[in-house]
Amino acid sequence: MENVSFGLALVAGFLSFISPCVLPLVPAYIGYMGGRLTHNVARQTSAGGASALGVTARLQMLLHGIAFVLGFTLIFVLIGFLTTALASIAGQFVSTFTESIGRIGGLVIIFFGLQFMGVLPRFFRWLRAKSNAGLLDNVLLSIVFAILASAVIYWGFVAQIVIVLPLAAALVVAMFVKGAFAQPAVFWNRILDRLDLMIYSDTRGDVAGSSREGLLGSAFMGMVFSAGWTPCIGPLLGTILTVAAATGATTGDIVQGMLLLTAYSIGLGIPFVVTALLMNSAQGILRRLQRHMHKIELFSGTLLILIGLLVASGQLQSLSQTFSQGDFADFTFRVEECGVGYFEGRVGLSHVGACLSGTLIPVAVNQSAGGLFTNDVSRLEYLFHADEGALIDVEVRGLGNEAPDFTVTLYSPSDVSIETADKASSLMADGMFYPLTQVSLAQDGLYRLVLEKGETGADTRFRVKARESQPLALPSDDEASDEEAGALGSLTSLAENALSSLSDIASELGPAVGLAEGNLAPDFTITTVDGQELALSDLRDKVVLLNFWGTWCGPCRREMPEFQKAYEEWRDEGFLILAIAYNDTEAAIRDFRDEFGLSFPLALDDSGEINDSYAVQTRPSTYIIGRGGLIGTKHFGIMTEPQLRELFDDMFPEH
Repeated sequence: MENVSFGLALVAGFLSFISPCVLPLVPAYIGYMGGRLTHNVARQTSAGGASALGVTARLQMLLHGIAFVLGFTLIFVLIGFLTTALASIAGQFVSTFTESIGRIGGLVIIFFGLQFMGVLPRFFRWLRAKSNAGLLDNVLLSIVFAILASAVIYWGFVAQIVIVLPLAAALVVAMFVKGAFAQPAVFWNRILDRLDLMIYSDTRGDVAGSSREGLLGSAFMGMVFSAGWTPCIGPLLGTILTVAAATGATTGDIVQGMLLLTAYSIGLGIPFVVTALLMNSAQGILRRLQRHMHKIELFSGTLLILIGLLVASGQLQSLSQTFSQGDFADFTFRVEECGVGYFEGRVGLSHVGACLSGTLIPVAVNQSAGGLFTNDVSRLEYLFHADEGALIDVEVRGLGNEAPDFTVTLYSPSDVSIETADKASSLMADGMFYPLTQVSLAQDGLYRLVLEKGETGADTRFRVKARESQPLALPSDDEASDEEAGALGSLTSLAENALSSLSDIASELGPAVGLAEGNLAPDFTITTVDGQELALSDLRDKVVLLNFWGTWCGPCRREMPEFQKAYEEWRDEGFLILAIAYNDTEAAIRDFRDEFGLSFPLALDDSGEINDSYAVQTRPSTYIIGRGGLIGTKHFGIMTEPQLRELFDDMFPEH
């Protein structure tokens, strides 16, 4: 997707709600809002309040839903800002930042759960009763609390001493100033009064409609869930993150990236707000179950405590990461491709079902797409938009093996067969088959290209492209093929110009180490799956494409064949690809290498230290490092051919 509008970002965010990565957020959100709703109804019932099923109640749930989305949006955009536009300054600390929010936020969720269960008010009453027995008037209580609170701060901020020591010191000083050690009874009774007031204020706000404290609580829950969430990265979100990373351009580019992230997260938040409104209708059911209200409160509070434990322990993020892998990632990719394609007019309504199932793949003219024929898959369809009078060729090539036996049929927008051909009748140029050439398209609209497997050639990978018609002359040895003129032409420009432009930058004295364009790339040493030890600092005489990926990453499978062709073309010119996997196994990496016929170095970052030093939050992520070790550009998400062309044309306009 070459250009991203705010409307498309909003649509992509809305579509992301049904992606597998969001699944862990949904029960957590429903658990929190359901607990608040139950707490609200219970307090109204105990106070003898009238039913609040009208506009006031709906407004209350709407406000809490909006507060949740705003909190979610704030952290999501902030994380995107830190990991892209400010990666060289704060990107390395994002994982610590999000983990700290998750740990502290998990404790707060547990606090809400105890409140909704009614445990906290009873506990406070018990403490007051013990006050006469001298419990609150014992300085030892203040000392124990200071020690335990300091330990929680140490754990909550991931043992970051720079943060922990000032906070712990500030806590002890505040307790000393407020009399915790001189007059402990007065101090602790004052604390209990404030906690009672906070809980009462929130309850009162529930009965009346809303309160500032309650809305802030919902906003904080959104912040916590956002920090504990790993988004699935589709082509559009990857493009948005890349726009946000364009620090070498202007402040306006950074602002545009942040606004696009905001639009995306607001789109994602719309279903959450709608869910909050729908949950309001459950008030009537809860009121009819008044005699069981205490049990319902206990259940909802217990659910919140379990959610808090998941968030504090990092398990919610682990679930999210699990759902961002493998087939789940492929489904998310298709949801975004098909949904956004429909809104852009690249996918018709009748094609959406087949597109989501993966049997129909939307592409653009001149954009190649992969395919796999197996014993079970013998037919694949590709959909592209073309204008009246366009001339196209259809190109098919094998990946690692010879191209499969196939039959290809082109259908018009009215679903009429235009032309059919097979492998045997195809023209051949530079190892690629051209079954259809110089086909004139008679009308504007969506054309469907159907490839069917012949009698032989099971389990064969291939790529197909509907391209603008060109002469099929065989290129000379020093000329790029038609395919290379697309995806590889962009990487060619990168390799040639990085040798000159980036070497000039590298000649400057003392380049700063960081993740911004023009910075010296952080050094590391890693052992490949073939046992070769590589240090990035030893590769400064080469142009390096540093790719962070995983065998479980669906989009990674789509871009790796293009990287392999780039490597084959430019390795003799000093071009190297180093692909580093994470949360993977060496056996899986070797299988992946053999499946796709990859010959460039592949390595596994067991500890995650290299991923952290490059602030990798999404996979695939790519850094282009020129001769001299300086970062030329970076890209987050899959690198499709249009994205490659746009990215490199902007960087090297003279080519």
